[in-house]
Amino acid sequence: MLTPGIQPPFPLDWGFSTRLDSSETLPPRRLDQVHGCGIVEASDAVVEGDGLWTTKPGIRIGVRVADCVPVLLAGPLNDGTPWVAALHAGWRGATGHGPSPAEGILRRGVAWFRNLGGEPTSLVWAFGPAILACHFEVGEEVIGAARQDPAWQEELRHPGPAGKPHLDLHGFLRAQALDLGLDAGKEGSVALCTMCRADLLHSHRRGDTGRQWGWIEIR
Repeated sequence: MLTPGIQPPFPLDWGFSTRLDSSETLPPRRLDQVHGCGIVEASDAVVEGDGLWTTKPGIRIGVRVADCVPVLLAGPLNDGTPWVAALHAGWRGATGHGPSPAEGILRRGVAWFRNLGGEPTSLVWAFGPAILACHFEVGEEVIGAARQDPAWQEELRHPGPAGKPHLDLHGFLRAQALDLGLDAGKEGSVALCTMCRADLLHSHRRGDTGRQWGWIEIR
């Protein structure tokens, strides 16, 4: 298990699983993930979506990923209530790309927190292992979708060895986080590449059918 490198604001358990971890430590499946931007409050039902949040202790929530970015958020609401979220951010989720373009999933997650009475600067946040810029070859349509976000920076697009661009998805989400008012000093990301680390991580692009989790639970 890989643990975010930041001290949480209240007692919680959280982390990013690897191919070496037992399934007994992982959360129950609560989402049918569709590479979208839907975020719901966690319940016992399995629903369609790509993000979960809860304020209830003892509810372990998480998202399954292979090359996409697992995002964990934790912070107190204005009345002191602990709030946590787990989000699944591929390029579609990060950009809000779809038939009707919308805000990306990180922006929606922070909006949930703010609407419930939280201040973005109080959030601790972490991105987990994912396909990094060294291997994330994409089409120009992906870069075009990312450019629609107000936090876009051209240095997030890298020239790839095969002539197609590479996208720094971790960096793109980090730019969004800072644009949303999150504190750079409260980031605890684990920047391991799923393509590079076949010894530790699953990767869909490598032809691996396994998945790892990003999960979080208020104690």
